[in-house]
Amino acid sequence: MQTEEIMLEAEIEFWRHMIESRRGTVSEQATERMLYACQLAERKLLMMEKPSSPQQAQ
Repeated sequence: MQTEEIMLEAEIEFWRHMIESRRGTVSEQATERMLYACQLAERKLLMMEKPSSPQQAQ
């Protein structure tokens, strides 16, 4: 696994933990921002996992 993938997985875990641990103690806007940051990291990770060309999939 590449370093960037590991970092994205750690970021996703961080945001998930923050969302769960801060539930009810931060504003709705703050929660939405954390959710957006987590979703962005998840999308970045998915894009890295997809091969960019058919030759890479082989």
